[in-house]
Amino acid sequence: MSAGWSRWVVGDPTLAEPLLEALRAELAPVPCGEAVLQKLESGDLHCQLILYFSPGLHAIACRHGAVPCPKPESSGLSLLLGEDSPIQSQG
Repeated sequence: MSAGWSRWVVGDPTLAEPLLEALRAELAPVPCGEAVLQKLESGDLHCQLILYFSPGLHAIACRHGAVPCPKPESSGLSLLLGEDSPIQSQG
């Protein structure tokens, strides 16, 4: 049985670039059919960067402190790494 989606609250997007670079290096290349999606959400004082990992990236997501979550809504999501098929298959 495969794991589902995972969600990682990265935090302040202006400070996230070193974390994103490390993630890009770890996931090069991203497995076929998998993706890391990003979304900015309003926080208490500033917006937060949220990353969503498709199910096949569950082990990597867990290493970064991501927690299981439902499949994200496509509204506001953009592709960070991988293929956009997880976005297109929303429904």
